[in-house]
Amino acid sequence: MQDLQGVHFLCAAVISGLLAIGCEVIAERRGRRPALFLLLKPLTSLMIAASLYAFAGYRPDALLVAAFAFAILGDIALMFDGDKAFLAGLGSFFIAHVAFVAEFLTGVSGWQVPPWTAVFVVYAVVLFVWLLPKTGPLKLPTLAYGIVLTAMVLAAAAANAVMPGRATQLALIGALLFAFSDSVLAVRQFVGPYRGAQPLILASYWLAIGLIAMSRWPAIP
Repeated sequence: MQDLQGVHFLCAAVISGLLAIGCEVIAERRGRRPALFLLLKPLTSLMIAASLYAFAGYRPDALLVAAFAFAILGDIALMFDGDKAFLAGLGSFFIAHVAFVAEFLTGVSGWQVPPWTAVFVVYAVVLFVWLLPKTGPLKLPTLAYGIVLTAMVLAAAAANAVMPGRATQLALIGALLFAFSDSVLAVRQFVGPYRGAQPLILASYWLAIGLIAMSRWPAIP
């Protein structure tokens, strides 16, 4: 029964996330975001993180706690407009990804990156070659973030290659979705806003961290 509490937290996150995405849909149509969004966005991520504490006798390690804590701080920063808020969010997520890299590689002996990751690396390089000229004064922070985001995906892929299983598969899918979400965010930030961007960013991001959280549940082999 206690193990089901993790599912309950994720269900609460789904409800909160759908309401937050609804706020963004309203913002796109009316040009004004409901104030409730300021509560729902961090609450959704917090509910996902809370699922890690729902299992008797299990506590997530410091790396995982740090990763989710800085991700939530990044969530809060990115709720606001302007380069300073964006840079604060970028810095918070940078630290989160460093923690995710260390978390994914914990217990992994050797570095075996599957050949298919070359496709992802090419995608990342092409995306940044296209975007970097548009980033202005944020060029170096954006490049640094892109490197650590790519490293996070490669770390998840390496863990899955060395220790294949449902847990590492969930973490890898989550990492790839995280990269997709950030790609959509980067295009919106540096190329320009477009309809449906923010709901897509939020949905893919929350699914990403939800899968990463599930990969660390003790009930997942």
